[in-house]
Amino acid sequence: MIWRALFGAVSKLLFSVVMLVSSWFGGRKSAQADAKIEGLEDYVETRQRMDEVGRMSDADAAREWLRERGKR
Repeated sequence: MIWRALFGAVSKLLFSVVMLVSSWFGGRKSAQADAKIEGLEDYVETRQRMDEVGRMSDADAAREWLRERGKR
C-alpha cells in the first residue's frame, strides 16, 4: 500500500518535470523560429529598398552621387 502511494507520487512528479522540460524546449524552438522569420522579413525590406534605388548607367553620375552622399 505504501509502495503504491510512493509510486503514484513519484510518477506525478516525474510527469510534471517532463511536461515542464518539454514546454521549455517548445518555447525555445518557437522563439528561434520567430527570430528567423523576423530576420527574413528584415532581409525582404532591405532588398526592396535596394531594388527601388535602381542602377546608374553613367560612371560619372555614380561618382557624383557618392560625393554628395558623403557630404551629408
